Amino acid sequence: RTLGEFIPTATPDRAEIPATPDDAVRFKDYKGGALVQEGEVFDPTPKNIEARVIRATLPNGMKLVMFPKKTRGATVNAAVNVRFGDEKSLFGKSAAWEMAGALLERGTKTKNKQQIQDEADRLKAQVNVYGWSTGASGNVKTVAANLPEALKLVRELLRESTFPETEFEQARLQRIQEDESNKTEPNALASIEMQRHINAQYKRGDVRYDATLDEKIEDLKAVKLDDVRNFYAQFYGPGEGEIVVSGQFDPEQIKKLAGELFGDWKSPARFERIKDNYAPEEAINKKIETPDKQNSMFLAGAPMKIDDEDPDAAALTIAQIVFGGSPNSRLFTRIRIKDGLSYGAGAYFSMPTGEDGGGFHAYAIAAPQNVSKVEAAFKEEMQRALADGFKQKELDDDRTGWLQEQLVERSDDDSLVGMLVSRDYDGRTMAWDEGLEKKVSALTADDVGKAVRRTIDPAQISIVKAGDFKKAAAAAK
Repeated sequence: RTLGEFIPTATPDRAEIPATPDDAVRFKDYKGGALVQEGEVFDPTPKNIEARVIRATLPNGMKLVMFPKKTRGATVNAAVNVRFGDEKSLFGKSAAWEMAGALLERGTKTKNKQQIQDEADRLKAQVNVYGWSTGASGNVKTVAANLPEALKLVRELLRESTFPETEFEQARLQRIQEDESNKTEPNALASIEMQRHINAQYKRGDVRYDATLDEKIEDLKAVKLDDVRNFYAQFYGPGEGEIVVSGQFDPEQIKKLAGELFGDWKSPARFERIKDNYAPEEAINKKIETPDKQNSMFLAGAPMKIDDEDPDAAALTIAQIVFGGSPNSRLFTRIRIKDGLSYGAGAYFSMPTGEDGGGFHAYAIAAPQNVSKVEAAFKEEMQRALADGFKQKELDDDRTGWLQEQLVERSDDDSLVGMLVSRDYDGRTMAWDEGLEKKVSALTADDVGKAVRRTIDPAQISIVKAGDFKKAAAAAK
């Protein structure tokens, strides 16, 4: 509709304008909405959070971690995580665990997929349940009054899934179609190739193995519904696990309820953490053709022998932001803004906990005809960082931004739940975060430059590119 339809063509006479009723008459039957409860003022420093956290252990060994506080609208977030299996028992079961995890929300002993969704809607709750190779998780976001019923729904989805045959076939076909589609996608092909190279030490069947798309499709076509149900019966349950709740709730009520819902649940299979260990690989520079694709993917990466307790970990936490972890980073500024070669570019370090299979990773999305220039720009910026290090202003600006980001994440209950889950799994408290922030705050530019030089060898950086390079080359002639 045009604006003219809403504009009067003539001004009515005053006599035609209805009299405005008295406000007392107009609003005599008005009922305002319910007042939204305001949250408490809380400074989310690691020390303050840790001082309020309540920890307990359920009869089956699951850890309960609770962070109660008054929230706006009485909102609350929760996560239920269970971990199971070990390297040997999970070997060769990739399709079975993938399908089991995908079907947890599609049917239980008392509810079909629609009824599950209806129950979540009734509770005004966001409920997500999924599984992976060595565990499963249920996440909830709701209000305090509905948390007990939402946790009961999570319990039902995790403990009473039935894997309906029609849902199994539909989910399996969907995944096969996605994998078939990815055979021509530059992003997918470059990522798989890079991961297969960096993780070449693992063989097919290992849960750490990166399968080709053809291998994934082959496994999905071969897996039977009985395989999925057997996997669920053999593994599902906590070998280890944690329940984490953050927001507004009654801690005593939730402690009692957690024991009733999950305290008697145990995985039939023993759990042992499967570690990614460092293994050096010779650098490669590989090009993958993806005909008729407008965009291409550039990836660079190298395995690194490092974990998050390494003396250089704090320095690399900031180095990754300065080099490629923000819109002001060197890579983004050079490749996207200055040279105009890419739609996006970045870099980061992976520094795991309790294992030394870390790595350096960089990426850029660009038109195929620009990828060689992107590669040259990446190498120049890497050499500049190694040769000249970083400036103190870069460090100060990005350190301030990182510290603020940590504060924001701890202010958000959803993010805080994930943080508390991770800390508990790693046997840590929020004191670890406090320690990391102190280390980062004490860094100098010289510290960061030396850490990068100690940990990165440019000769070990592999490069993988995927795109329609033949067409780009033909067009350039």
